[in-house]
Amino acid sequence: MNNGHFIQTQIDTNDPAFLYLNLRPDENVRYVIRHHWAGFLGSLVIVLAMAIVPLAALLVLFIANPQLLNSLSIIAIYATSYYLFLLTFLFTSWINYYYNVIIITNHRLINVAQEGLLSRKTAELDFPEIENVSADVDGFLQAAFNFGLLVVETAGGGTSGARIKPGYFTVKDVPDPNRVARAILDLKEEIVGGEDRGE
Repeated sequence: MNNGHFIQTQIDTNDPAFLYLNLRPDENVRYVIRHHWAGFLGSLVIVLAMAIVPLAALLVLFIANPQLLNSLSIIAIYATSYYLFLLTFLFTSWINYYYNVIIITNHRLINVAQEGLLSRKTAELDFPEIENVSADVDGFLQAAFNFGLLVVETAGGGTSGARIKPGYFTVKDVPDPNRVARAILDLKEEIVGGEDRGE
C-alpha cells in the first residue's frame, strides 16, 4: 500500500516518536498513515480570508480619508496583534493536522488525535474487536483528491468522530480510504485467521 508520503510502510519502531504507544513485546508497526493535506485546507482558506479582508478595508479607508495616516502607529499595533493571533491559529491547526496519525500494528489499530498544542487523545482497537471496515468518500473535493472517512465497525462501544454511533470507530481525512480499509481487513484476516489455526 503506497500513497506518497501519507502512508509509510518502512517504520523504525525504536524511533522515540513511538515510545508513547507502549508497544507490546511481539508487536510491530505495519503502517503509519498521516491525514490528507486537504483536511488542513479549510483552516488555511479561513486564515487567508481573515488576513486579506482587513488589508483591503484599510486600503479603502486610507484612500477615502488620507488623514488616517497620522494614526498609523496605533493601526500598526492593532494589525500586529491581529496577525499574531492569525499565525497562532494557523500554527495550532497545522500541529493538529500534522500529528494526527493512524498506526496499524500486527495487533491493533491506533488513532492518535492531536487536540491543540498540549493535548493528545489515543484510541485503539484490537483486531478481534473489528467486525467491518468501510470508507466514505463524500463530495467533489474528497473524490478529486481521494480522501475520506474511515469507518471501523466494532463489537463493543464506539468512539466519537465525524459519525457518532455506538459501535463505530471513525477517522476523518484518511488518504485513499478504500485501500486503507482493505488493508485493515486483510490484516485482520491474517491475524485472527492465524490465531484460529493456532499459529
